[in-house]
Amino acid sequence: MFNVVTIAREYGSGGADIGRKVAELLGWECLDKQIIERVAAVGKVDRSWAEKADEHASAWWERVMKGFGHGGPESFVGEEFTESVTDHDRLQQFTASMIREAATVGKCVIIGRSAQCVLQHDPHVLRVLVYAPLAEKIKRMKLRHPQEHDLPTLLHHMDSERAHYAQNYYGCSSLDRGLYHLWLNSTLGIDACAKLIAQTIGLL
Repeated sequence: MFNVVTIAREYGSGGADIGRKVAELLGWECLDKQIIERVAAVGKVDRSWAEKADEHASAWWERVMKGFGHGGPESFVGEEFTESVTDHDRLQQFTASMIREAATVGKCVIIGRSAQCVLQHDPHVLRVLVYAPLAEKIKRMKLRHPQEHDLPTLLHHMDSERAHYAQNYYGCSSLDRGLYHLWLNSTLGIDACAKLIAQTIGLL
């Protein structure tokens, strides 16, 4: 029986809204920005920085420069290098821990943060991908970013960042069909998509 839902989403698809609606329908906890708030508190990092770094992998040059601060790039050889990880890496480690902890408790909807990768082998997790046609995403993003003049580039950039995050930290392709139970086109509507997920859980 499923007791956790992960919502992966294309930027601008409305996936976060769907996730929140699912949590409301099921009476479960919704974890979106709340994850970053907890990570910032536990990891003792600045919340504003954590929000900017959220779902962003560290760049190769950050790892190299960090390596020089710990005896040179050779410090990255091997699997154990807890003192050499970059701030982005520490943020990811805390985030993954929070996701696993939430899944252990259950009855929650986890939005983004590559939770579908973190929990891909957990039989109690329903993994969902929300997508939408480009025109639909641009229409939605015009309301969120009214001053942005190149929305297609913004959408591509954000999706690329999230895909790189999943690949870099978990070796997952965010578009791997095997990661998900459901792919939902959000043009069905926020409420309709949320009801389909809740019905799949079997509690609606």
